[in-house]
Amino acid sequence: MRKIAFDGGSSLCELGPVSDVVLFFECLKIYVEQAQPEQDWSLLTDRLYRRYLRLGELDAASALMDQARQIFAGLPASSVEWEPRMVGNAERTWLDPHQQTLADVFSKYFERFAHCVESARLNYESFKSYPGYSYEPVRTIISDLPGFTRDKNKPLAAYDALEGKPFWLQ
Repeated sequence: MRKIAFDGGSSLCELGPVSDVVLFFECLKIYVEQAQPEQDWSLLTDRLYRRYLRLGELDAASALMDQARQIFAGLPASSVEWEPRMVGNAERTWLDPHQQTLADVFSKYFERFAHCVESARLNYESFKSYPGYSYEPVRTIISDLPGFTRDKNKPLAAYDALEGKPFWLQ
């Protein structure tokens, strides 16, 4: 089973199987975009989902993620229709639908995102003066070794040109 992670700077923070991460982004689209349709959520629903976050986007993306967490905190975990065959099966899901709110269900996503953002910032500030160093963006990638190597070494231009499914879903 393929595992997915947030990556940024020198940090790789595993989230769980593909289906869990897909559900997280679906919840962003369904609950967060609908709760605040006037807000542009594309930094999370497109850039983080499909591409990567540029250095100059980290503050805005972090603020959006905080807003998303607040919206999720107002929604019971039962807002999601959980597949009975997946619940309690660690091979299929790492999520616990018995938590009180969606913010609780996805708490590690919010924490790990913040960790990767901080790692990306710290690495950039620490190494930007080194010859050949370039910003290590925050992105959603495959964490299993073959997929990680493929995604980590993919040029950012390939992410910029991407249409359709993100690399971690291919």
